[in-house]
Amino acid sequence: MELWDIYDKCFVKTGRTHERGIPLADGDYHLVVHIYPINSKGQILLQKRTKTLSWRPGYWAATSGSAIAGDDPWTTCRKELWEELGIEATRENSSLAMMYRRHNSFCAVWLVRTDVTIEELTLEPAEVVEAKWVSRSEMKAMGDKGICVEYFYMDFLFQLIEEEYGTIWGITASNK
Repeated sequence: MELWDIYDKCFVKTGRTHERGIPLADGDYHLVVHIYPINSKGQILLQKRTKTLSWRPGYWAATSGSAIAGDDPWTTCRKELWEELGIEATRENSSLAMMYRRHNSFCAVWLVRTDVTIEELTLEPAEVVEAKWVSRSEMKAMGDKGICVEYFYMDFLFQLIEEEYGTIWGITASNK
C-alpha cells in the first residue's frame, strides 16, 4: 500500500495521508514530479510507458511519479529518475523549472543535465519499455501523431532550457 501526503490548495501539508488508487476528496492534493533529463545538444530524454500502466499506457512521456508520504519534491525527483532510468540527479546537475497546481495535484517539473547514452540507462521494466533523446521539433511531431503526452508547458520549458543552459552548453534556437 502506497501512502501520499495530502496538501491543501496552498501546498501546505494537512497532516493527513491518502492511499494511492482511491479517488482524492475535493480540495485535497498530492505531489507529483515530471523530470526532463537534458543533454548538451538541448535534447530531452523521453521514455515510452509500458502498456500495463493505468495512465497513458504505451505513450512517450516525461519521467514522472507521485511522492510517497514524507518525501518532498527533490527527494521524489531523485527517486523517480533513479528507479525508472538509472540516472542520478544531484544538486549540481538539477534545477526545479516550475511548479503548478492542477485538478488534484501539485506538479514539480525538474531539469537534469546529463549526457548519458541510451545504452547506459537502466530501464524499470514494469514502467518503461524504451527511451530516446528528442529535439523540440521531434517531440512536437510525436505529440501531433498522438504518441507522446503533450504537456501544456513545453514551450516555456524549452525557452528555459535555452536561457538557463544555452551559455553553458551552447544550446540555441537552432537546436530546435
